[in-house]
Amino acid sequence: MKRMMLAALFIISTAVVLSACGGNGSEISQVSPQETEERVSIAIVDSIGIELGDSNYVFANIMAVEYGPDGNIYVLDRGTYSLPVYSSDGEFIRRIANQGSGPGELMMPLAMALLGNGRIAICDPMQRGINTFTPEGQWEGVSMEFNNNPPMRMTGADSNAFVALKITIAFEEEPTTSFIVGRYEDIPEPTAIYYEDEFPFNPEDLTEILNRTMFSTEYAADRNGNVYLTPMSTEDYIVRVFDRDGNMTLEFQREVDRVEKSEDEIAEEKRWMEAWLTSIVPQGVLIDYDPNPYRYMTTDIGYDSQNRIWVRRGTELVPVFDVYDMEGELLFIAEVEGAGEDAQYWDFMIDEHGMLAYSLNPELFHKIWIMELP
Repeated sequence: MKRMMLAALFIISTAVVLSACGGNGSEISQVSPQETEERVSIAIVDSIGIELGDSNYVFANIMAVEYGPDGNIYVLDRGTYSLPVYSSDGEFIRRIANQGSGPGELMMPLAMALLGNGRIAICDPMQRGINTFTPEGQWEGVSMEFNNNPPMRMTGADSNAFVALKITIAFEEEPTTSFIVGRYEDIPEPTAIYYEDEFPFNPEDLTEILNRTMFSTEYAADRNGNVYLTPMSTEDYIVRVFDRDGNMTLEFQREVDRVEKSEDEIAEEKRWMEAWLTSIVPQGVLIDYDPNPYRYMTTDIGYDSQNRIWVRRGTELVPVFDVYDMEGELLFIAEVEGAGEDAQYWDFMIDEHGMLAYSLNPELFHKIWIMELP
């Protein structure tokens, strides 16, 4: 049991794709799938990443991809302990940081955020916490110290802020797991909370830990301080929007039929998850993950320059997005051309500069796809 507890603790402390949901009460605006028949296509216009060749285009282990306020593409590559930067059409510009224990170097980069003021924040608990860099790559120092329970799944917001989740385990009479998704500025404590949850910590139930942390919710933040959340539920399709202070400004849901996974889907998800978990936990730990038999209702969320909210349907294997206005009205449905069912493992980032995606389960090598929003 001790080995399983250590494994679960390691998984929680190093999780990358995590959760959000919650806020104050608000009237729910119901949205029906039949309200629009308009469908548009999203074309893949370029890509970054090759298997062999120029090292500036070879990725070892992509942890995060994000557009900066300047429109450039920033990639956190844990395998090279660096942050390569590319133009909006995929041309290499520069590389920020490298492996090492000195100032401005990285030892265990877990997350990054491109802040609204142009600065770059990288979470590296082995380098005392949140390290910040100028847009040109000059190290500014450690802005927030985190030796334990660092913020994860960071995303840049307005000004000097970012949104991230933080997990804490309290070992009291009954061990408890608690986590929040909040806004962080210049102090280690959140200035606003968008989601919080608490549940008993059971190291023998790895699946529950993952479902209530890594696979609970997706979120995004814009440069005006808005935060967009969608729970990764197999039963409910819900979207929430908050302001920078944590007040809910919009909430709506949609009636969508549940979709069961095929036997092949379940087997592939189990194989992939157990292989990934085995690669990050101590050697000899028994990993047993049980996939949910139903697909998630939603899996990605973002926004664009026209104040539209993009929500990816988890019930579809190919990338299909429902696009709403800021009142929760469904405007149109968009599908990525030529992505195919392998794109069920793509992680999407959508903001005012466009759409990016990379595979969490690449078949051959890591690659980033660049798409232009309609």
